Amino acid sequence: MKRIFTFAIAALLLGACDNKFESGTTDGTSPENMKVTIDPTITRATEVDFEADDAIGVTITTAQETYVSNRKFVYGTDSRFSAEEALLWYEDVNAPSTLFAYYPYTDPAPAEFTIAADQNGDGYGASDLMTAYKDNVYPTKNAIGMTFRHKMARLILTVDNETDYPVTKLAVTGTIGTAVIDASANTVTVKSDGAVQDVTAREVAAGSKYYVLLVPQSAKFSVAVTTAEGTRTQSYTETELIGGKSYPVTVRVKPANMEVSMEGPIDAWEEADEILTEGQGTLDVPTVEWGGVKYRIVTLKDGRTWMAENLRYVPAGKSVSSDPTDGSGIWNPCDLDKTAAPDLAEKNGLLYSYPVLLGIDGALSGDNFDKYEGVQGICPPGWHIPTLDEWMKLAGTGSGGLSDPTSPYFDSATAGAPIPTLNADGFNLLGCGYINAASASATPAYMAVKSAADATAFGMGYFPSSTSYQITYNTAGDASSGIKNIQYYAGMITYNANYNRLTVAYNGAYSAVPVRCIQDAE
Repeated sequence: MKRIFTFAIAALLLGACDNKFESGTTDGTSPENMKVTIDPTITRATEVDFEADDAIGVTITTAQETYVSNRKFVYGTDSRFSAEEALLWYEDVNAPSTLFAYYPYTDPAPAEFTIAADQNGDGYGASDLMTAYKDNVYPTKNAIGMTFRHKMARLILTVDNETDYPVTKLAVTGTIGTAVIDASANTVTVKSDGAVQDVTAREVAAGSKYYVLLVPQSAKFSVAVTTAEGTRTQSYTETELIGGKSYPVTVRVKPANMEVSMEGPIDAWEEADEILTEGQGTLDVPTVEWGGVKYRIVTLKDGRTWMAENLRYVPAGKSVSSDPTDGSGIWNPCDLDKTAAPDLAEKNGLLYSYPVLLGIDGALSGDNFDKYEGVQGICPPGWHIPTLDEWMKLAGTGSGGLSDPTSPYFDSATAGAPIPTLNADGFNLLGCGYINAASASATPAYMAVKSAADATAFGMGYFPSSTSYQITYNTAGDASSGIKNIQYYAGMITYNANYNRLTVAYNGAYSAVPVRCIQDAE
């Protein structure tokens, strides 16, 4: 079994013992055929036992000498450890000795032990330092019983996730990762000047149960839980972590923060005292700030970074209106009753006219409507209004036979990109109301469609692209008859009894819609 760990080189010297027990040779066995074997008692890091070919390091010391130092013993099919190269007892059967053993074995013997920073896979087992110590041992044909004890402290973290996003990583931060081993005293203590280490926990049950091994120490550490939304962090008060003890921790991940409490079953190790949390916990989410508001951002499988919230930026000199007919250019969102709902702005964003969202100084016209693909528009510097191609990379399909077979989210059964899949990656996309005007002469009005699958949710929504689709005139082909409509490609959400998906469609430029920005490509 592969082991991953860091050891410093040192010799292990043990003190002599004076108390005498009965010699192991009372049955007349001579030392010439008495091999040193060890019968271990242990609860393994794997929660089972030692496994075939596991290796320990053994040091045997008498009052006169170190008989063997760091001899490699291997676990065999007889459930005992034997020296890799047969080791016989020394000749003086009346001389007692002291045995020290440790797991996992390394050459040379360790004076220091560093836990793995990533304890998934082999990193966890390699971090489970165990030692055994026994004095007053005489040469014998019998196996020497030795109890191996865990020297690290263990946290058992049970996650109660109340968000819509699965946990992708759990880590413990703020502890020193290196210990000092004193073989003569059979102690393992934190290296006082050791480096502070962030430790990724071992996932035992997907997204719900984790183990992490830490060096014994007094520490003020934190638990960090990562989802597609970002990383939530909860701090603990100064805590004495004791080697060989197991600390059960329940982590409740809430939409806005995280709570940590001590409860749950103790598993395999000695029960430890409660650890107290400190503060309310924080949510560390990647953001971009624009107009004094921080917007969550996420890098999706298309390789691009998107806003994970709808924009609610108000440029200087502009104000937000609740009257779709007043030509304001920026409006409050509406609810499912098609009524202005300023309280939904934080969730659903504001609604922007196309001239405002594209950053046009003036009105759309037949001369300028197709000149704004990829513009920054109302987005922050370094960001822009998504293009048709950028929406297609997510949706994979669109009206008029549009198709992007390279889309990482396209699902043929859904005939688009499933919204739950996008949102599991942190996009947080949802349908919402908009302002509709079917033509240049139509009176704008709030529009909201209830989902047939969920009467409390919007059944559709549009998100603009900066790529124009077409312009039509009151008399077909006659620009002098006046503009009837201008259309742009748009990301469209459809949520009904059959679908909950993103595709690409067309949206009239005399409407007003919520905006998602995408970061400029490097």
